[in-house]
Amino acid sequence: MVVSLCIVGAPGLIGQRHTQHALDEPNVNLTCIVDPTPAGPPYAEKLGVKLYRSTEEMLAARAAGEVKVDAAILATPNATHVPLGIKLVQAGIHTLVEKPFSTDVNSGKALLEAEAASWAKILVGHHRRFNPYIANTKKLLDDNKLGRILAVQGTWACLKPMSYFAAPTEWRKEKGTGGVLMINLSHEIDCLRYLFGDITRVYCEVGASTRGYPVDETGAVTLRFASGVVGTFLFSDASASPYFFEAATGENPLMPQAGETVYTILGTQSSLAFPSLEVWHYPSPSGSWTDPLLRSDPLPLDPTPPFTHQLRHFVDVVEGRAEPRCSGRDALQTIATLEAIARSIETGLPVEVQQL
Repeated sequence: MVVSLCIVGAPGLIGQRHTQHALDEPNVNLTCIVDPTPAGPPYAEKLGVKLYRSTEEMLAARAAGEVKVDAAILATPNATHVPLGIKLVQAGIHTLVEKPFSTDVNSGKALLEAEAASWAKILVGHHRRFNPYIANTKKLLDDNKLGRILAVQGTWACLKPMSYFAAPTEWRKEKGTGGVLMINLSHEIDCLRYLFGDITRVYCEVGASTRGYPVDETGAVTLRFASGVVGTFLFSDASASPYFFEAATGENPLMPQAGETVYTILGTQSSLAFPSLEVWHYPSPSGSWTDPLLRSDPLPLDPTPPFTHQLRHFVDVVEGRAEPRCSGRDALQTIATLEAIARSIETGLPVEVQQL
């Protein structure tokens, strides 16, 4: 079966990446795009597909038999994920919702309720769960190669240009939809939860603002996991730095690969640097700090792009062969964690994370 796909927000930064992978995937037929901006018509013409100026217009055309849509990728501004996602699943369209799933827990629950009332499935676009570095890290953890995990240290820090916050994406500097928490830390928290389980308590010290926007730029978070793992995480989008996931792994072709360590994972038997995935361990179980450490070579990496793996998984979900690797409920727990970090910034206190 070939899945007929619509991409909502296709001309956007992340929409274009989804579009290219859809065009390259033989089990997907891109039948139309939805976009209300001036970029929509020339992009649709370039792709040779139908353009609809709103989700409602596309759904009306689908109901009239003018276009076939089995599934949709929702790659629109953060605040639109819930209202557009509800319309899509209510129409019985399987939907890949880009991260973040929602801008708050309460609105996210409304999207979950709409999914529960429909036969359509939601997959949330936390594509790093398909990243080969994350996949290999999870395998090492699941195979107990590090022993009991005690702590993790992470960093996401880069310098975004002022143009990043200009129209038509000025929502990136607005409270509730923008800031590092919603745009970037949503990926990082999901990765940490995927690797180490749910986070139960957070505390955040916020750093200085260099742009004057009412959103977070820089901060330091402490994390307590239900498993007993503890962690720290530094974040900033205002610092000249190679210490961010995209540069570390080369995941985004628009960003030069630096390969610097962005996660350090500490276990009772071994420790791991990410993304080199070199495992440091003693030659015998009785080894300790006065003994030399050995370094194991990393596992081979799957060269298939994460977006390709995610799209193929989405096809499997649409055709009933798989359950979503990141469900809406799973992604909403990440939103609950981000809300707790935001409350910690506001109150200056540790905050317990709501468990959904």
